[in-house]
Amino acid sequence: MFLWLTGLQLDVPLGSIILELTLIVLLPTVIGVSLRTKFSAFFARHDSAYAGIGSILYLLILLAVVGPNATTIIGYGWYAFVIAGAALCLNLIGYLVGMSSRLLTSDRKEVITYLFTVSKKEFSIAAAFVAVSGLPSEIAIPAAFFAVIQMITSPIAAKILARH
Repeated sequence: MFLWLTGLQLDVPLGSIILELTLIVLLPTVIGVSLRTKFSAFFARHDSAYAGIGSILYLLILLAVVGPNATTIIGYGWYAFVIAGAALCLNLIGYLVGMSSRLLTSDRKEVITYLFTVSKKEFSIAAAFVAVSGLPSEIAIPAAFFAVIQMITSPIAAKILARH
């Protein structure tokens, strides 16, 4: 698809990408779930801190992409609004797909889980892919725009859900 859209041949180091995704996504998830399951009382005491810590880490990843590419992003001019609009549309489509889970279940907690799972695409995976593949870092800029859109829409969606 990348070749078709850009005309550029992409040499994908599949082994490296799988290793990076394992280290970035799978391993922390397995460790986190295992610790949370085994020491649930300890970790439950700190529940209020996790969202903040996660947000800070997410921002650090975002800054690692945006910082070195600030000149490129500023150079986009009005095109940056096109990228942001596309990211917003993708995010809203994710929310719509998540809400379609109401066709499968009437359990509110399950619907909310689907809603946030489907509407959140992992920016950190895109950043890792770009880093491992050796592509220019500015290729991750659209993912950075998407990350910012996510950080804006998620609290809004949570506030709307909390009202109902």
